[in-house]
Amino acid sequence: MAPPPTQASALPVSARLLQIAKTAQFSWWLGHVTTLIFGTLCFLKYFFNPSASRTNYYIAFVGACVSYGISVYKTYGPPQLTLPFLQRLIIDENVQYIVLAVFFYTQSPILVTLVPYYIFSIFHTSSYFRLTIIPLFFPKVVSELENARNAAPGTSVQLSLPAQISRFLGTRVSSYYSIALKVVSIWEIVVVFVWVSIGALSFRISFFSPIIYIQFLRLRYVTSPQTRTAFSNIRAFLDSKLTPPTASPKIPPSVTKYYVIARNYIITVGDQLTNTPSRQN
Repeated sequence: MAPPPTQASALPVSARLLQIAKTAQFSWWLGHVTTLIFGTLCFLKYFFNPSASRTNYYIAFVGACVSYGISVYKTYGPPQLTLPFLQRLIIDENVQYIVLAVFFYTQSPILVTLVPYYIFSIFHTSSYFRLTIIPLFFPKVVSELENARNAAPGTSVQLSLPAQISRFLGTRVSSYYSIALKVVSIWEIVVVFVWVSIGALSFRISFFSPIIYIQFLRLRYVTSPQTRTAFSNIRAFLDSKLTPPTASPKIPPSVTKYYVIARNYIITVGDQLTNTPSRQN
């Protein structure tokens, strides 16, 4: 037997929706929904008419600023002009991403920079939709899923369509979130950094873009294990392609030489940031 409805679930849907709409978390979700919807429109339009995607690009970043800004405010409250407060902000990943989002919003569109925000919005939107929106309209879904989890092994439990959607979203989020974090970390290092650097050198975007982005990567390297792992994986891949004995004989020695110099410099900087011994080979 399903448990009796709580006081909240006994209210009309409109009243429950109004309660949820007044919360900061609902506004946070709408920010991610905005990034997801207009990010999708931006990507679709870009391949047919790049200039038509500009508005969607900027609106998607506005959604990102809203969602990350709410997360920061919920965590730290009103801004404080104190050194400890600023130090806490600097190492917070939400602060790092909102600062980067504001910066890219002020620049000419760089489509690849939107991808990490878009991927994060997919997961945040799905999780909130599963945990809050579906139970809002279908309160019995919670008890359905609970009964399905507690069912004896081998027992088939019939779920309603909303419950099936909820379970599907929960399974996909738990299965792919860690993979998405790895993909985003590599994308930020390889695709975005290279694209921003080439754009600055070719005078298509601001020369300050790679400088700002390098500072972002420095902070990510210090605060994010996924980013440090991504750097290690990229290094291992490039070592296998550009250094003996696994490098192709067609690779010019000068390429290997300058790669090793750049690699060792990056490793030294990374070791200084994390206060770890040098790992150069």
